[in-house]
Amino acid sequence: MVWWKSLRLKSNNPEVRRKAIEQLGVCDSPEALELVASCLTDEDAEVRCAAVRALLAPTCGDALGMLIERLRDHEASVREAAAQALARRGNAEANTWLAPLLQDHSQSVRAAAACALRSLNWRAADDEEQARFDLALGNTNAASFRGAAAVNPLVAELKHDTSFVRRAAAEALERTNDPRRIKPLLSAMSDLDSSVRVSAIHALGKERDEIVTTAILRAFHDRDANVRLAATQVLLRRDDTALADYYLPLLTDENFEVRLNSVQFLIKFREPQVAEAILPLLADPDSDVRLAVARALGELGYPAAIESLVLALTDDESTVRQAAERSLDQIDANWIQGEAAQRAGSQLEAALENRPDWVRAAAMQVLRKLRAAAPA
Repeated sequence: MVWWKSLRLKSNNPEVRRKAIEQLGVCDSPEALELVASCLTDEDAEVRCAAVRALLAPTCGDALGMLIERLRDHEASVREAAAQALARRGNAEANTWLAPLLQDHSQSVRAAAACALRSLNWRAADDEEQARFDLALGNTNAASFRGAAAVNPLVAELKHDTSFVRRAAAEALERTNDPRRIKPLLSAMSDLDSSVRVSAIHALGKERDEIVTTAILRAFHDRDANVRLAATQVLLRRDDTALADYYLPLLTDENFEVRLNSVQFLIKFREPQVAEAILPLLADPDSDVRLAVARALGELGYPAAIESLVLALTDDESTVRQAAERSLDQIDANWIQGEAAQRAGSQLEAALENRPDWVRAAAMQVLRKLRAAAPA
């Protein structure tokens, strides 16, 4: 039947040639080996893959050189099949040709080469090669422990086709201080996947270079809230007054965590302009933001906030009410007798309708105190 398979291998239809190779099975005779060898350079990649898989038998001694040659095939699927075949054959002498595939532009080829090398008990020549091996197996954390030797392999992963891999590489680069990572991470801040942009921002968070700072500030206007949040988080650790102008517009951001970070950054500078800017956020929809503002106004000692803080004594959240009362005492121990507090009392009376019982109870308690302190 070999002559029949030989005839089919001359078909103009690549599907017919591929099936003929597969029907030959594992190459176990000189005649079959000759037929398979003729298909290793077939113009169709699937036919070449089928020919590679037919060379799995360890008894097929002449196959080693053929498979090594296919490791240089221009088609990734053939290189991958050749690496897998070498692993199954158990030819440890192939390690010399498999190791360079750890830098192949195809992830599937890199993974196949790493699996083959692992099964053949290969040992890396240095830390960088070990890092490439770990990355090919998907073990980004292990690669990052190689220190400076892992930087180039990790930087290469920032161009991976899969966003998950790019994100993992950026996260791993955060654990290094090598300057070679800066430029690639700056490029990653423009990645189409927002999670990669977030990881790149955190990876560069400790860099004080002006170019890096400018790039992070641009992220304040990113369309994705998580990216804006990451940018505000990393710059929150700085005490640079020049950044205040960039945080001020974010007090009205649609994301409450971004607004909260903006408040926390701005209140580090005890300026009346800051208190004036954050005062409207005592009415913010988010209770964490209201709480931060209520506390900050007392620390800033801003008298103009008394009226708004009195109104905050009837906030839905008890923590906000308590913070508002402490801040009032910080600003003026006799706040309850002031005109601002009395003006707030009139507003409280008008706002009692359609409020929860606990809010009404808190409001009535404040009103009683205000009435008792009001001038005769």
